[in-house]
Amino acid sequence: MLLLTVLGLRAQTYVIRTEGEIPQEAEKVLVQRFTQMLEAGGLAVSEAGTPLTVGFEVKDRMETPGSMSQVALQLEIKAAAGEVEEVFPVKGVGENEADAWLRAVKQLLPRSKAARSFVEKLK
Repeated sequence: MLLLTVLGLRAQTYVIRTEGEIPQEAEKVLVQRFTQMLEAGGLAVSEAGTPLTVGFEVKDRMETPGSMSQVALQLEIKAAAGEVEEVFPVKGVGENEADAWLRAVKQLLPRSKAARSFVEKLK
C-alpha cells in the first residue's frame, strides 16, 4: 500500500490546454481523449502541472453540394509539452462543420500506437 502511495506521488502531472477555434463539443471530447491517453500511461491530469498544449491545423475542407450536403475535414492535431511534440492526423465527415470536427476528434484513440508512443516520450 505504501509503495503505491509513493509511486502515485511521483506521477508527472499535466494540464491540457487547447489553442485555436474549435467547436465546444469537439473541444470537450478532445480534452477527454487526451486525459484518457495520459492516465492510461500512468500520468496525471490536474488544474496545475506541466502544460500540454493541443493545437490544430485544417489540412483540407470539402463540402458536398446538394440538399443533403456534408462537410469533410482533414485535420492535424498537434500536441506539445516541453521538447516533446506529436502530430495526430484525423478525418471527420458530418452534416455540418461542428459535426465534422466532433467526428474527427473522436478518431483520436487514447490507446493507439501513436498515443502510447507520445505518452512514453512524455515520461
